Amino acid sequence: DGKNMKVLIQNSDMAQGQFQDRVLLWHSGIPDTVLVEADEGIGADARGLTTSGIVEVYGNVGSHGAPAVFELNVVTGTMHVKQHARPPIYHWAVDRSGQVRLGWGQQDADVYYFARLDRDRELRRLAKFELFSKGSHFEPLAISHDDPNKAYARAPSEERDAIWLMDLTDKDDPTLVFAHPVVDVDDPLVARDGHLLGVYYESEYPNIFFTDEHAAQLNATIKAALPGVFSTVVDSSLDDSVYIIRSYSDVKPPSYAILDMAKHKLTRAGGPASELESVNLAQMRPIHYAARDGVDIPGYLTTPRGIAATNLPLIVMPHGGPIHRDSWGYDFLVQFLASRGYAVLQMNFRGSSGYGDAWFYAAHQDWGGLTYNDVVDGARWAIQQGIGDPKRLCVVGWSFGGYIALLGAQRNRDLFRCSVDIAGVSDLQALIDDGYHWMNGHAISRLQIGTDANKLRHDSPRQHAAEFNVPLLIVHGTHDGSVPFNQSKMMAGALDKAGKPYRLVEIKNADHSLSKESDRVTLLTELEAFLAAQLNSVVEASH
Repeated sequence: DGKNMKVLIQNSDMAQGQFQDRVLLWHSGIPDTVLVEADEGIGADARGLTTSGIVEVYGNVGSHGAPAVFELNVVTGTMHVKQHARPPIYHWAVDRSGQVRLGWGQQDADVYYFARLDRDRELRRLAKFELFSKGSHFEPLAISHDDPNKAYARAPSEERDAIWLMDLTDKDDPTLVFAHPVVDVDDPLVARDGHLLGVYYESEYPNIFFTDEHAAQLNATIKAALPGVFSTVVDSSLDDSVYIIRSYSDVKPPSYAILDMAKHKLTRAGGPASELESVNLAQMRPIHYAARDGVDIPGYLTTPRGIAATNLPLIVMPHGGPIHRDSWGYDFLVQFLASRGYAVLQMNFRGSSGYGDAWFYAAHQDWGGLTYNDVVDGARWAIQQGIGDPKRLCVVGWSFGGYIALLGAQRNRDLFRCSVDIAGVSDLQALIDDGYHWMNGHAISRLQIGTDANKLRHDSPRQHAAEFNVPLLIVHGTHDGSVPFNQSKMMAGALDKAGKPYRLVEIKNADHSLSKESDRVTLLTELEAFLAAQLNSVVEASH
């Protein structure tokens, strides 16, 4: 009934590591027992499936970040190893009978995928490829519900990620299940028993392609009950008669509802921003614009409610990553800015994820080049369309977007009247060097950012502090695990040395996302005051 909860695993001698609550299978076939993965402790015993010939090549059992699969009794807390750790495998997948069938992981910049055929004891390597290598990626998602020797996988079709059905015995060629002509397929939707229900994909709006007919019918029922929002099932009762549904839209923050199929009853359960459910928020509409080389760039435009979308103070807000993308949906920062009278332009510049290999590789290892140009071209498009007032335009970015904001302050005084860097990168070589602190981080960052010393210097705003000529606000948390706070300290030091004005807001103990409410209040308070002072345009929101 939810009372008297107790911790079953917490750095015992059996299981260690940061993640100890990844449930692989809720119905293991053993009473009161689930299958979980966690780093293997020194007291782990062996039981059931084992493999040979891999550990000697890739490392020792119990390596940090390389989990084992455990049978965990949720009543007694006792654990047994079903599958020992096998570096470089970082994640496992099981079939509906509880057999460990797939494993994948990474060593330095190489990604490995392994599989075990039905009734086999040994793992065999399916694929190996280097991160960011063109056209070679392959990712198993789930064992087929109908044939345990087949698996669904995400792999390219015409340079875009698609869903394939793969024969693990190599007797049959892969079968294409679903591909979209414009965008990649995204995360899988997997049932409690491990079989694939469908895959997410996003063009202008979020969508799901269903591989399971029952799931498709359930989704149609949910859409009819909850129109105007995008909804997904996040959990269900053991007999699949009651579902927990998460819903959102551009004007509705995420909220939850409980659907009881037997009673034909939908009960709304609220969400973390339920106070905003009755507020009329600003709509987010898809847009497209031509870059300087004629390429069509997709994006989103949000304008304040009740105000004509002409000659508005404009916030250009590039996303983080850069291997990420902006999506249609509720965004607290976008809605805050719109409530203060600002239009917000977001763009999925080249280098963003989700639009295929050609889109991604066009700006690979070119952080300050083509990607930045696409952002600038979007700002100029908004001015040419009469949406943005050229005298009241500011670039605001978070993480990689903060890096773009710093470039804007350095390079385009003619365009941007101010710049706001939230937890952004100022020195690319320093970011690469910081990769030594993270598992495989140095190899990955070198591949992602590049190794050309001259280009790294050219594209690092810190190295050009004397060129900064617009008002600048920097906001950064001191416990940022993604972009070290030192990136902002170094930028501030370079600006001091160059005699350039700026404001640095140091938020003590804050993480990269400024997750605590008080941290976000600090951000929004500083942002509101800075933009009002620089753009002189605080417009009362229309609610």
